[in-house]
Amino acid sequence: MYTQQVGLCKQIVREHYGPIVEAVVAVLAREGRLSLRQLVPRAKQTPRNVRQALAVLIQHGIVTHAMSKEGSLMVTYYSVCLKNILRLQRAGLYLALVEERMGSEGLAVFRTIMANGVSTICNVREVLGVAEMGKAAKLKFNAVVAKLVRDRYIIAVNTVDTITKADRIMQAEVSEVEKLTIPPTAKELLAIRRKILEREEEEYQSSNVVGIKRRASADISADHLSKLHMGADGRAVAFSSHGTGEQNGHSHANGEQQQVDSVDDKQFFRAYFDRLDVFLRNQQIVNYFTDKYNAGAGALLKAILRVTEQHTRTCRVKLSETVSSTQIFQHVSPDAPLVDAIDTSKDMFHQKYDASGNPVVEPSSKELSRERRSEIIFALLEVIHTDSSGIVAKVDERGTGQYRVNFERAAITLRERCVDALVHEKFGSVHARLLRVLRDKQKLDEKVVAQATMLPIAACRERLHDLALAGVIDTIEIPRSADRNPSRMFYLWYINSDKQMRSAMRFVYQAMSNVIERGAKEASARALLVAKTRRQDVIADPSLLTDGERKELQNLARIKQRLAVASVRLDSMLLVVYDTDPHSADLQLLQ
Repeated sequence: MYTQQVGLCKQIVREHYGPIVEAVVAVLAREGRLSLRQLVPRAKQTPRNVRQALAVLIQHGIVTHAMSKEGSLMVTYYSVCLKNILRLQRAGLYLALVEERMGSEGLAVFRTIMANGVSTICNVREVLGVAEMGKAAKLKFNAVVAKLVRDRYIIAVNTVDTITKADRIMQAEVSEVEKLTIPPTAKELLAIRRKILEREEEEYQSSNVVGIKRRASADISADHLSKLHMGADGRAVAFSSHGTGEQNGHSHANGEQQQVDSVDDKQFFRAYFDRLDVFLRNQQIVNYFTDKYNAGAGALLKAILRVTEQHTRTCRVKLSETVSSTQIFQHVSPDAPLVDAIDTSKDMFHQKYDASGNPVVEPSSKELSRERRSEIIFALLEVIHTDSSGIVAKVDERGTGQYRVNFERAAITLRERCVDALVHEKFGSVHARLLRVLRDKQKLDEKVVAQATMLPIAACRERLHDLALAGVIDTIEIPRSADRNPSRMFYLWYINSDKQMRSAMRFVYQAMSNVIERGAKEASARALLVAKTRRQDVIADPSLLTDGERKELQNLARIKQRLAVASVRLDSMLLVVYDTDPHSADLQLLQ
């Protein structure tokens, strides 16, 4: 836990929930697990306000609780999850991702559940006004909700989910130990803990999703259901040239009974952010190959990740499932820009001519033949799996090959890319070149570094010390003699990965705090003008605003837009340097 991280979380909570909730979160983040009796005087709030704040935080998954027996009493202790607070800044990315994959209908359902923290489908129906719609719109809503649950964009919530993860694991461990007749050995205890983690993984990979049930239903034309969409206010609307949704629901029903997925209305659901983080991480992997090669290579990586993401639970998974080249070929989008992605001909000039001497124009991606398309895809696969990053590996030569994504290598590559960008932005291109040399050559003396980077020794030493003060690189001492005299030692520069990631996280936390603080300052400086725009007479007659006030409002909107872009960019860096780290102690506890 970092001071910058706690400060950022306090700012985020204050922006979303207000100062009372911020005071409770600040105490829990600073002091750790506390009971209500300990929390009230430290937060300097009334017991009622503290209870209400805890209820809101538990509802949104920010605070968890656990009961402990102290004497004859059972005391409830509360703890805060800073990771879930940081995810509040990622809400826009989550909503954009759901809209891209599930459409406007899925976005309306997901946004309602995320805004409430935990909600039943019955409550979502009331908020979106589904009861007032026609039969076809209701069927469309049920199909969208079932797909969200089946694809785990939202998951069912049980009573144990609000208990702290560590306490839940300890309770399961105690119950397993009680089944034994003798105290377990260290080896048996390790096997029990591994069994508990495997049980959670099996429940996730199971085809029986909690909250889903099968039922018989009349088949509605898919062509008609595709005409349904959610309106701008989040309510579903049915468009048809022949009547209302109720009439069309009857006209398109063919009377045939089929098994469809149905969601339990009384089951509580919440947004599954771990799943969405996997999608965002995969998008960054796609962007890496797109920037390094071209859009065709990025489209191919996107197809591979789409096949494997079904079994990828969190960003801590190190290896994906194996994927055949046939599966990759089937999942590559028809619109993927494969025409100029790679040259598969043996002509050194690449340009082909017909019998008349005119250049042959390559057909578009949609017009490519199946043979030509497969030739380009297989050639791209050969390039991608031989990439120096080692993200895609070929694990089997049978047939056309089996491939696997190494997420651990992908996380290392993305973190190195992120650190390079931070160093280049803060210090300049020369410092970034020094960092890349040390990463490629490992431990080096400053003279060797100066020769490799073509810099004078004095300038090289100064820049190396800049990077060391920022925590990006470190030194190691190699003594020439047993007395370890400093004057008779070799000092080699190298990259300490753990220290480098900690420095990067502190920088990102501080930058995100600065963005939030700047936005609050700009808004407070124009608070009177913003209040004037909300008056009823100004809303009815915008001409009451002067030209200077309009320009000031436009300037405020432009500043907010820039700050929002900076916040998204910084949050993408945070996803890389923190959420994808498989060795993070916080992630090992929370996942």
